[in-house]
Formats: sequence, C-alpha cells, structure tokens
Amino acid sequence: MKVELTSEAVDGLIQSILLQDYQHLCGDIQRLESAKELAKYQQEDLEHNYRYRDAMETLLEYYVGFNWKEKLRSDNGTN
Repeated sequence: MKVELTSEAVDGLIQSILLQDYQHLCGDIQRLESAKELAKYQQEDLEHNYRYRDAMETLLEYYVGFNWKEKLRSDNGTN
C-alpha cells in the first residue's frame, strides 16, 4: 500500500508536533517553578528549559508563523 503525503499535510504535522512540544516544555517549566525546593540538577533543568523555550518560540515563528500564539490558543479552545 502506497501512502502519498502532500507538503501541506507534512507542514501541518510538523506544526502540530512543535506546538505540542512547546506546551509540554511550558508545563515542565511550571512544574519546576512551583516546586518548593529544587535540587541542583533541577535548577539546571529549569535554566536550560528557559533557553529551550526561547528557541522553540523562534522555531514556532518560522514553521507556524508569527501568529503561533493565537493558533495555540485556538487549538486549545481558549481565547
């Protein structure tokens, strides 16, 4: 069986994966920020996650568009 993918389908898949990864990263940041006391490795994770978040936002602007925040909100059903 042969499956053909259009470039639009691939773009949509990549956009969805990036948005999902961004949400998980933000959730991890919130979890670490809400901890009462962080171990050294957790503090390092939090610092790295801040940098990863900045990088992810750049990727989202490139692959999803400058309106990626609105798309993220509409995909989650929030305004």
